[in-house]
Amino acid sequence: MNQTVANLTDDLNSKAPMISLTISTLFSIMFLIGVIRMAYALVTKTGMVLKGSTGILIGVPIFVLTIRLFFIISFTTTESEIPQLVTDVMNLLIKSAFYAAIGMLFIGLLMKLFHKFLNHPEYGRWSKRLFIGSSSLIALTAIMPIVLRSI
Repeated sequence: MNQTVANLTDDLNSKAPMISLTISTLFSIMFLIGVIRMAYALVTKTGMVLKGSTGILIGVPIFVLTIRLFFIISFTTTESEIPQLVTDVMNLLIKSAFYAAIGMLFIGLLMKLFHKFLNHPEYGRWSKRLFIGSSSLIALTAIMPIVLRSI
């Protein structure tokens, strides 16, 4: 049994560069197809093609980054480091949401200023939506860590 596992491991290790290159090439081709479809959609003003190509162009880099981070994290963390990793990720999300809420608040104030100067109703609606989004994001940022830690 040990010899069979060792042979399978050696076989997999010898094919790993080829598998990695094949997967990278596949994702690169998918990204290029997304770029071509985006150009086609912009020229022909086709909404469904534009939506699909946007999904490809956003999804492929996120998927590649997620796969790479998964393997890095799974091979470098030990069982005792997992709670600290979860805490660090939660703190990163809290701080990111806090800064996003501050950015939304400032953009809402800018939209309110545009509404005052131009008296355009869209700027007023956008500023209200940004204020509501900012306040709800701050509330969720304050409440959700307490809820998640108590689970």
